[in-house]
Amino acid sequence: MKAVLLAGVALALGAAREPAAAPASIVVATSRGEISVPVRMDGGFASLPTPVLSELLPVTTTIVGDWALVAFAGEPFRFLLGTPVMVHRDRVYPLAGEAYLFSDTLFVPLQWLAEYVPRTFSEGYRYDPGAGRFEEARLAAARAAPVAVLHYRPAPEAARALGLRMAHRVVVDPGHGGTDPGNPGRYLPKGVKEKHVTLGIGRHLRDELRGRGIEVAMTRTTDTLIGLADRAPMCKADCDLFVSIHVNSLAQRRGSEQVNGVETYFLGDALTAEARRVAEMEDDALRYETGDVGSELGFIFRDLQTNEFLRESALLAEVVQAKAAAAHPGSDRGIAQSRFVVLKTATRPAILVETGFATNQQDGQFLASERGQRAIARAIADGVVEYLKRYEKKVLAGSAQP
Repeated sequence: MKAVLLAGVALALGAAREPAAAPASIVVATSRGEISVPVRMDGGFASLPTPVLSELLPVTTTIVGDWALVAFAGEPFRFLLGTPVMVHRDRVYPLAGEAYLFSDTLFVPLQWLAEYVPRTFSEGYRYDPGAGRFEEARLAAARAAPVAVLHYRPAPEAARALGLRMAHRVVVDPGHGGTDPGNPGRYLPKGVKEKHVTLGIGRHLRDELRGRGIEVAMTRTTDTLIGLADRAPMCKADCDLFVSIHVNSLAQRRGSEQVNGVETYFLGDALTAEARRVAEMEDDALRYETGDVGSELGFIFRDLQTNEFLRESALLAEVVQAKAAAAHPGSDRGIAQSRFVVLKTATRPAILVETGFATNQQDGQFLASERGQRAIARAIADGVVEYLKRYEKKVLAGSAQP
Protein backbone atom coordinates (compact mmCIF):
# COMPACT_ATOMS: atom_id res chain seq x y z
CA MET A 1 0.00 0.00 0.00
CA LYS A 2 2.76 2.42 0.95
CA ALA A 3 4.74 1.67 -2.22
CA VAL A 4 1.71 2.12 -4.45
CA LEU A 5 0.83 5.41 -2.80
CA LEU A 6 4.36 6.76 -3.13
CA ALA A 7 4.49 5.81 -6.79
CA GLY A 8 1.18 7.53 -7.39
CA VAL A 9 2.27 10.85 -5.94
CA ALA A 10 5.92 10.95 -6.92
CA LEU A 11 5.36 13.66 -9.51
CA ALA A 12 3.00 15.64 -7.31
CA LEU A 13 5.57 15.88 -4.53
CA GLY A 14 7.60 18.20 -6.63
CA ALA A 15 4.74 20.68 -6.48
CA ALA A 16 4.79 20.84 -2.69
CA ARG A 17 6.34 24.17 -1.93
CA GLU A 18 8.56 24.97 1.00
CA PRO A 19 6.90 27.33 3.45
CA ALA A 20 8.29 30.73 4.29
CA ALA A 21 10.72 30.94 7.19
CA ALA A 22 8.93 29.36 10.13
CA PRO A 23 8.61 31.11 13.49
CA ALA A 24 10.05 29.60 16.65
CA SER A 25 6.47 29.17 17.87
CA ILE A 26 2.92 29.98 16.83
CA VAL A 27 -0.03 31.21 18.85
CA VAL A 28 -3.23 29.17 18.92
CA ALA A 29 -6.22 31.22 20.06
CA THR A 30 -9.79 30.09 20.71
CA SER A 31 -12.66 31.32 22.85
CA ARG A 32 -11.16 29.21 25.67
CA GLY A 33 -7.83 31.05 25.66
CA GLU A 34 -4.43 31.19 23.98
CA ILE A 35 -1.35 28.98 24.03
CA SER A 36 2.09 29.15 22.45
CA VAL A 37 2.93 26.07 20.42
CA PRO A 38 6.66 25.41 19.81
CA VAL A 39 7.69 24.82 16.21
CA ARG A 40 10.20 22.01 15.66
CA MET A 41 12.45 22.16 12.60
CA ASP A 42 13.44 18.83 11.09
CA GLY A 43 14.95 18.56 7.64
CA GLY A 44 14.27 22.24 7.11
CA PHE A 45 10.50 21.85 7.55
CA ALA A 46 8.35 23.11 10.41
CA SER A 47 6.34 20.66 12.53
CA LEU A 48 3.99 20.97 15.49
CA PRO A 49 3.45 18.61 18.47
CA THR A 50 -0.13 17.35 18.39
CA PRO A 51 -0.50 16.98 22.19
CA VAL A 52 0.01 20.73 22.59
CA LEU A 53 -2.47 21.49 19.80
CA SER A 54 -5.03 19.28 21.55
CA GLU A 55 -4.99 21.53 24.61
CA LEU A 56 -7.19 24.10 22.85
CA LEU A 57 -8.11 22.67 19.47
CA PRO A 58 -10.46 19.74 18.67
CA VAL A 59 -7.51 17.54 17.62
CA THR A 60 -7.35 13.79 18.28
CA THR A 61 -4.72 11.35 17.03
CA THR A 62 -4.42 7.60 16.47
CA ILE A 63 -1.45 5.64 15.16
CA VAL A 64 -2.30 2.62 13.00
CA GLY A 65 0.75 0.93 11.47
CA ASP A 66 2.49 3.36 9.11
CA TRP A 67 -0.35 5.85 9.36
CA ALA A 68 -1.17 8.68 11.73
CA LEU A 69 -4.88 9.43 11.82
CA VAL A 70 -5.42 13.03 12.90
CA ALA A 71 -8.98 14.27 13.31
CA PHE A 72 -9.76 17.99 13.52
CA ALA A 73 -13.29 18.58 14.82
CA GLY A 74 -14.04 15.02 13.75
CA GLU A 75 -12.77 15.57 10.19
CA PRO A 76 -10.16 12.84 9.46
CA PHE A 77 -6.74 13.51 7.93
CA ARG A 78 -4.36 10.58 7.32
CA PHE A 79 -0.60 11.07 7.30
CA LEU A 80 1.84 8.46 6.02
CA LEU A 81 4.54 8.54 8.68
CA GLY A 82 7.98 9.53 7.45
CA THR A 83 6.61 10.54 4.03
CA PRO A 84 5.40 14.01 2.94
CA VAL A 85 1.95 12.74 2.03
CA MET A 86 -1.53 13.32 3.44
CA VAL A 87 -4.86 11.75 2.49
CA HIS A 88 -8.06 13.72 3.00
CA ARG A 89 -11.50 12.78 1.68
CA ASP A 90 -9.96 10.09 -0.54
CA ARG A 91 -7.58 12.55 -2.18
CA VAL A 92 -3.79 12.45 -1.83
CA TYR A 93 -2.00 15.71 -1.05
CA PRO A 94 1.77 16.24 -1.21
CA LEU A 95 3.28 18.10 1.75
CA ALA A 96 6.45 20.10 2.13
CA GLY A 97 7.25 18.18 5.31
CA GLU A 98 6.29 14.88 6.89
CA ALA A 99 4.48 13.66 9.97
CA TYR A 100 6.66 11.64 12.33
CA LEU A 101 6.99 10.27 15.84
CA PHE A 102 9.64 11.61 18.20
CA SER A 103 9.83 10.27 21.77
CA ASP A 104 6.28 8.91 21.40
CA THR A 105 5.02 12.37 20.40
CA LEU A 106 3.36 12.82 17.02
CA PHE A 107 4.50 15.86 15.06
CA VAL A 108 2.52 17.09 12.05
CA PRO A 109 3.57 19.65 9.44
CA LEU A 110 2.84 23.29 10.22
CA GLN A 111 1.62 23.45 6.63
CA TRP A 112 -1.35 21.26 7.58
CA LEU A 113 -2.55 23.67 10.27
CA ALA A 114 -1.65 26.80 8.32
CA GLU A 115 -3.13 25.80 4.94
CA TYR A 116 -5.31 22.69 4.94
CA VAL A 117 -7.29 23.22 8.14
CA PRO A 118 -8.32 26.82 7.32
CA ARG A 119 -9.19 25.68 3.80
CA THR A 120 -11.39 22.86 5.10
CA PHE A 121 -12.98 24.93 7.88
CA SER A 122 -13.06 28.22 5.98
CA GLU A 123 -15.84 29.67 8.12
CA GLY A 124 -14.26 28.71 11.41
CA TYR A 125 -10.49 29.25 11.47
CA ARG A 126 -7.82 31.58 10.12
CA TYR A 127 -4.03 31.48 10.03
CA ASP A 128 -2.02 34.69 9.88
CA PRO A 129 1.48 33.78 8.67
CA GLY A 130 2.82 37.24 9.41
CA ALA A 131 1.78 37.03 13.05
CA GLY A 132 2.25 33.27 13.34
CA ARG A 133 -1.28 33.06 14.72
CA PHE A 134 -3.93 30.35 14.23
CA GLU A 135 -7.30 31.34 15.63
CA GLU A 136 -11.04 31.00 15.47
CA ALA A 137 -12.46 33.25 12.77
CA ARG A 138 -14.83 34.88 15.23
CA LEU A 139 -11.87 36.17 17.26
CA ALA A 140 -10.26 37.66 14.18
CA ALA A 141 -13.54 39.31 13.24
CA ALA A 142 -13.99 40.69 16.74
CA ARG A 143 -10.52 42.24 16.68
CA ALA A 144 -11.14 43.78 13.27
CA ALA A 145 -14.59 45.12 14.12
CA PRO A 146 -15.00 48.63 15.52
CA VAL A 147 -15.69 48.57 19.24
CA ALA A 148 -19.01 49.76 20.65
CA VAL A 149 -20.36 50.95 17.32
CA LEU A 150 -24.11 50.68 16.90
CA HIS A 151 -25.20 50.58 13.25
CA TYR A 152 -28.33 52.60 13.83
CA ARG A 153 -31.00 53.11 11.20
CA PRO A 154 -34.18 54.88 12.28
CA ALA A 155 -37.34 52.81 12.13
CA PRO A 156 -39.91 53.54 9.44
CA GLU A 157 -43.18 55.14 10.49
CA ALA A 158 -45.13 51.86 10.78
CA ALA A 159 -42.52 50.43 13.15
CA ARG A 160 -42.35 53.62 15.22
CA ALA A 161 -46.09 53.41 15.75
CA LEU A 162 -45.43 50.10 17.55
CA GLY A 163 -42.70 51.55 19.74
CA LEU A 164 -39.67 50.49 17.67
CA ARG A 165 -36.89 53.03 17.16
CA MET A 166 -34.54 51.08 14.86
CA ALA A 167 -35.00 49.56 11.42
CA HIS A 168 -34.94 45.77 11.51
CA ARG A 169 -34.68 42.91 9.03
CA VAL A 170 -35.90 39.33 9.54
CA VAL A 171 -35.36 36.21 7.42
CA VAL A 172 -38.41 33.94 7.31
CA ASP A 173 -37.75 30.30 6.42
CA PRO A 174 -40.72 28.16 5.28
CA GLY A 175 -39.43 24.66 5.98
CA HIS A 176 -38.95 21.93 3.35
CA GLY A 177 -40.03 22.50 -0.28
CA GLY A 178 -39.54 21.07 -3.75
CA THR A 179 -38.62 17.38 -3.68
CA ASP A 180 -38.71 17.50 0.14
CA PRO A 181 -42.41 17.45 1.07
CA GLY A 182 -41.93 17.37 4.82
CA ASN A 183 -44.43 15.20 6.63
CA PRO A 184 -47.64 14.34 4.71
CA GLY A 185 -49.84 14.77 7.76
CA ARG A 186 -52.67 12.39 8.55
CA TYR A 187 -55.08 15.28 9.05
CA LEU A 188 -53.98 17.61 6.27
CA PRO A 189 -56.27 17.68 3.21
CA LYS A 190 -55.42 15.34 0.37
CA GLY A 191 -52.48 16.65 -1.61
CA VAL A 192 -51.45 19.11 1.11
CA LYS A 193 -48.12 18.47 2.78
CA GLU A 194 -45.98 20.22 5.35
CA LYS A 195 -44.11 22.18 2.66
CA HIS A 196 -47.39 23.79 1.52
CA VAL A 197 -48.44 24.74 5.05
CA THR A 198 -45.06 26.23 5.97
CA LEU A 199 -45.00 28.30 2.77
CA GLY A 200 -48.49 29.59 3.49
CA ILE A 201 -47.59 30.58 7.04
CA GLY A 202 -44.28 32.03 5.85
CA ARG A 203 -45.97 34.29 3.31
CA HIS A 204 -48.48 35.52 5.87
CA LEU A 205 -45.67 36.11 8.38
CA ARG A 206 -43.80 38.12 5.74
CA ASP A 207 -46.87 40.28 5.14
CA GLU A 208 -47.53 40.71 8.86
CA LEU A 209 -43.98 41.84 9.56
CA ARG A 210 -43.85 44.18 6.59
CA GLY A 211 -47.11 45.71 7.77
CA ARG A 212 -45.31 46.45 11.03
CA GLY A 213 -42.48 48.24 9.22
CA ILE A 214 -39.98 45.38 9.41
CA GLU A 215 -37.94 44.34 6.37
CA VAL A 216 -38.34 40.67 5.44
CA ALA A 217 -36.43 38.25 3.24
CA MET A 218 -37.74 34.76 2.48
CA THR A 219 -35.54 31.71 2.04
CA ARG A 220 -38.12 30.53 -0.49
CA THR A 221 -41.30 32.00 -1.95
CA THR A 222 -42.16 29.06 -4.21
CA ASP A 223 -42.20 25.28 -3.99
CA THR A 224 -38.45 24.81 -4.28
CA LEU A 225 -35.78 22.98 -2.29
CA ILE A 226 -33.22 25.05 -0.38
CA GLY A 227 -30.37 23.23 1.36
CA LEU A 228 -30.65 23.15 5.15
CA ALA A 229 -27.17 24.61 5.57
CA ASP A 230 -27.95 27.45 3.14
CA ARG A 231 -31.00 28.85 4.90
CA ALA A 232 -29.80 30.51 8.11
CA PRO A 233 -26.74 32.13 6.41
CA MET A 234 -29.24 34.28 4.45
CA CYS A 235 -29.53 36.21 7.72
CA LYS A 236 -26.21 38.07 7.68
CA ALA A 237 -24.82 41.35 8.97
CA ASP A 238 -27.85 43.44 8.00
CA CYS A 239 -30.28 40.90 9.47
CA ASP A 240 -31.56 40.69 13.04
CA LEU A 241 -33.44 37.40 13.29
CA PHE A 242 -33.99 34.04 11.57
CA VAL A 243 -37.36 32.29 11.98
CA SER A 244 -37.90 28.80 10.54
CA ILE A 245 -41.46 27.48 10.19
CA HIS A 246 -42.35 23.78 10.43
CA VAL A 247 -45.21 21.37 11.16
CA ASN A 248 -44.83 18.56 13.68
CA SER A 249 -46.05 14.96 13.43
CA LEU A 250 -45.84 11.66 15.28
CA ALA A 251 -45.53 8.08 14.12
CA GLN A 252 -48.85 6.29 14.40
CA ARG A 253 -49.18 4.62 17.78
CA ARG A 254 -51.66 4.52 20.62
CA GLY A 255 -52.44 8.06 21.77
CA SER A 256 -50.41 9.80 19.04
CA GLU A 257 -53.50 11.46 17.55
CA GLN A 258 -54.22 13.22 20.86
CA VAL A 259 -50.87 15.04 20.94
CA ASN A 260 -51.26 18.64 19.81
CA GLY A 261 -49.97 22.16 20.23
CA VAL A 262 -47.21 24.56 19.29
CA GLU A 263 -43.59 24.61 20.48
CA THR A 264 -40.53 26.72 19.71
CA TYR A 265 -36.93 25.56 19.55
CA PHE A 266 -33.56 27.24 19.72
CA LEU A 267 -30.11 25.76 19.30
CA GLY A 268 -28.67 24.04 22.36
CA ASP A 269 -27.50 20.84 24.00
CA ALA A 270 -30.11 20.45 26.74
CA LEU A 271 -31.89 17.80 24.71
CA THR A 272 -35.03 15.96 25.71
CA ALA A 273 -36.09 12.76 23.99
CA GLU A 274 -38.83 14.75 22.24
CA ALA A 275 -36.32 17.38 21.05
CA ARG A 276 -34.11 14.65 19.58
CA ARG A 277 -37.09 13.11 17.82
CA VAL A 278 -38.18 16.40 16.27
CA ALA A 279 -34.63 17.27 15.17
CA GLU A 280 -34.21 13.86 13.51
CA MET A 281 -37.53 14.31 11.73
CA GLU A 282 -36.70 17.77 10.38
CA ASP A 283 -33.06 16.94 9.56
CA ASP A 284 -34.28 14.02 7.46
CA ALA A 285 -34.61 16.66 4.74
CA LEU A 286 -30.88 16.21 4.13
CA ARG A 287 -31.62 13.09 2.11
CA TYR A 288 -33.33 15.22 -0.56
CA GLU A 289 -30.25 17.37 -1.09
CA THR A 290 -27.71 16.64 -3.80
CA GLY A 291 -23.97 17.18 -3.77
CA ASP A 292 -21.38 16.55 -1.08
CA VAL A 293 -23.55 17.77 1.77
CA GLY A 294 -21.78 15.68 4.39
CA SER A 295 -18.35 17.19 3.83
CA GLU A 296 -19.75 20.70 3.58
CA LEU A 297 -21.60 20.29 6.86
CA GLY A 298 -18.76 18.59 8.72
CA PHE A 299 -17.66 21.84 10.29
CA ILE A 300 -21.20 22.84 11.13
CA PHE A 301 -21.96 19.60 12.93
CA ARG A 302 -18.77 19.40 14.93
CA ASP A 303 -17.26 22.82 15.31
CA LEU A 304 -19.93 25.51 15.17
CA GLN A 305 -21.68 24.01 18.17
CA THR A 306 -21.78 27.21 20.12
CA ASN A 307 -23.51 30.32 18.88
CA GLU A 308 -22.80 33.72 20.38
CA PHE A 309 -26.48 34.56 19.97
CA LEU A 310 -27.87 31.60 21.91
CA ARG A 311 -28.98 33.73 24.83
CA GLU A 312 -30.87 36.05 22.49
CA SER A 313 -32.30 33.05 20.63
CA ALA A 314 -33.67 31.72 23.92
CA LEU A 315 -35.33 35.07 24.68
CA LEU A 316 -36.78 35.24 21.16
CA ALA A 317 -38.13 31.69 21.49
CA GLU A 318 -39.74 32.51 24.83
CA VAL A 319 -41.58 35.59 23.54
CA VAL A 320 -42.68 34.00 20.24
CA GLN A 321 -43.90 30.87 22.02
CA ALA A 322 -46.03 32.88 24.42
CA LYS A 323 -47.74 34.72 21.56
CA ALA A 324 -48.15 31.62 19.39
CA ALA A 325 -49.56 29.52 22.22
CA ALA A 326 -52.19 32.17 22.95
CA ALA A 327 -53.39 32.05 19.34
CA HIS A 328 -53.21 28.27 18.89
CA PRO A 329 -56.17 25.91 19.52
CA GLY A 330 -53.84 23.22 20.89
CA SER A 331 -51.64 23.04 23.94
CA ASP A 332 -48.70 25.24 24.89
CA ARG A 333 -45.74 22.87 24.58
CA GLY A 334 -43.24 25.52 25.60
CA ILE A 335 -39.69 26.11 24.38
CA ALA A 336 -36.87 23.60 24.08
CA GLN A 337 -33.33 23.23 22.82
CA SER A 338 -32.25 20.96 19.99
CA ARG A 339 -29.56 20.65 17.35
CA PHE A 340 -31.47 21.24 14.13
CA VAL A 341 -29.15 21.48 11.14
CA VAL A 342 -31.03 24.55 9.92
CA LEU A 343 -30.16 26.38 13.16
CA LYS A 344 -26.54 25.25 13.39
CA THR A 345 -25.48 27.58 10.59
CA ALA A 346 -27.08 30.64 12.20
CA THR A 347 -24.95 33.66 13.02
CA ARG A 348 -27.87 35.68 14.36
CA PRO A 349 -30.60 34.88 16.89
CA ALA A 350 -32.55 31.99 15.38
CA ILE A 351 -35.58 29.89 16.27
CA LEU A 352 -37.61 27.07 14.76
CA VAL A 353 -41.38 27.06 15.35
CA GLU A 354 -43.26 23.76 15.19
CA THR A 355 -46.68 25.25 14.50
CA GLY A 356 -48.74 22.19 15.40
CA PHE A 357 -49.22 18.48 14.72
CA ALA A 358 -50.45 17.32 11.33
CA THR A 359 -51.22 14.02 13.08
CA ASN A 360 -53.84 15.73 15.27
CA GLN A 361 -57.23 16.47 13.74
CA GLN A 362 -57.74 19.88 15.35
CA ASP A 363 -54.20 21.06 14.64
CA GLY A 364 -54.27 19.72 11.10
CA GLN A 365 -57.48 21.53 10.22
CA PHE A 366 -56.22 24.73 11.85
CA LEU A 367 -52.90 24.71 9.97
CA ALA A 368 -54.44 23.83 6.61
CA SER A 369 -56.92 26.71 6.81
CA GLU A 370 -56.29 30.26 5.67
CA ARG A 371 -57.64 31.48 9.01
CA GLY A 372 -55.28 29.29 10.97
CA GLN A 373 -52.23 30.19 8.92
CA ARG A 374 -52.97 33.89 9.31
CA ALA A 375 -53.53 33.52 13.05
CA ILE A 376 -50.26 31.72 13.74
CA ALA A 377 -48.35 34.11 11.46
CA ARG A 378 -49.85 37.13 13.22
CA ALA A 379 -48.89 35.67 16.60
CA ILE A 380 -45.30 34.98 15.54
CA ALA A 381 -45.06 38.53 14.16
CA ASP A 382 -46.33 39.91 17.48
CA GLY A 383 -43.63 37.89 19.25
CA VAL A 384 -40.92 39.17 16.93
CA VAL A 385 -41.94 42.79 17.54
CA GLU A 386 -42.04 42.24 21.30
CA TYR A 387 -38.56 40.73 21.24
CA LEU A 388 -37.18 43.57 19.10
CA LYS A 389 -38.58 46.15 21.51
CA ARG A 390 -36.81 44.40 24.39
CA TYR A 391 -33.64 44.17 22.33
CA GLU A 392 -33.72 47.89 21.56
CA LYS A 393 -34.22 48.70 25.22
CA LYS A 394 -30.90 46.99 25.95
CA VAL A 395 -28.79 48.22 23.03
CA LEU A 396 -30.11 51.78 23.06
CA ALA A 397 -29.87 52.24 26.82
CA GLY A 398 -28.16 55.56 27.39
CA SER A 399 -27.97 56.21 23.66
CA ALA A 400 -28.47 59.66 22.26
CA GLN A 401 -30.45 58.19 19.38
CA PRO A 402 -34.06 59.49 19.20
